[in-house]
Amino acid sequence: MDALTWLRWGAAVLAADIIAHYALTTISNDWEGWGVFFEGFIFILVTGVVIVSLTFGLLVRWALKSSSPMGNRPAAGALVAGIASVLAYGIYFTWAPALIVPAVYLLSREALRAAPERGGRRTALAGAALGGLSASLWIYIMSFAAITGDFPFGL
Repeated sequence: MDALTWLRWGAAVLAADIIAHYALTTISNDWEGWGVFFEGFIFILVTGVVIVSLTFGLLVRWALKSSSPMGNRPAAGALVAGIASVLAYGIYFTWAPALIVPAVYLLSREALRAAPERGGRRTALAGAALGGLSASLWIYIMSFAAITGDFPFGL
């Protein structure tokens, strides 16, 4: 894997967040003028940049650096990202869980590739399982909101 993989994945996740999150926000809200439009856009841009920067610029970048022959950094990073994606439901309105899950899968994939030489298979799979739980919950919440027009669990 080359040195800029984290940057390409981070840019793709941020672009998808801005396009999808803001498009759905604009469609679901009544038009209230350009002031509200730009206020919402700036909120989504700033929160997306902060969350993606922390996830991909710090965690993924660190995890993809060369690790010692006895350690598997991507596995540790996958587990940390998996835990973070579940905990991010505390700030779900920023779409944080959906922004962190791609990092979980990128790191899990790299960790499982390195597992035969470096170990960490269970850690990578635990991170992937948490990412899968987070992604499943996100799909449920968004589907529920699309069908009923309200969020489940009083969110």
